[in-house]
Amino acid sequence: MSEIKRYSPALVILHWLLAVAIFAALGLGMFVLDGMESTDPAKIGLLKIHLLGGLAILLFTIVRLVVRIRMPQPAPFVSDNKAMDKLAIGVHHLLYLLVILAAASGIALAISSDLIGILFGHSGKLLPKDFEDFVAHEVHGLITNGLLIIIGVHVAGALKHKFISKDGLFTRMTLGKD
Repeated sequence: MSEIKRYSPALVILHWLLAVAIFAALGLGMFVLDGMESTDPAKIGLLKIHLLGGLAILLFTIVRLVVRIRMPQPAPFVSDNKAMDKLAIGVHHLLYLLVILAAASGIALAISSDLIGILFGHSGKLLPKDFEDFVAHEVHGLITNGLLIIIGVHVAGALKHKFISKDGLFTRMTLGKD
């Protein structure tokens, strides 16, 4: 039996799909929706995209966890620095946790503000003047800020392995032949 050198194509595709979707959701939420007035006619459509995108991210994250558990994987990467190896494992676990918590807090905000009814025309209500009045909005913001920081640590680690260490670790999360 040969040693597995790369993650399965399903995991690689889910990884990069989630990376793009998470950056899009963070960008839309932080740089567009947070500064947009509730009276702006475009806000309803953008909130629908953000909400449905967040649900898709949650679904694909759960699928990725299941696939990761069920598929063979390369052996854990071991470097000369045990502390950095532990940090890398912690960062990966924290990424999963924060993505799930970001989605959960977004769902809590949607429920507490009746956003689903408003966006999909079931309640006849208007958007709240300000989502800042909802505790779930504050929680969602704190979690997504934490997620952004952990993503930065993850990307910095990947770039270190790719361009400084040049140890081939980055290729494990790419499509290609072993």
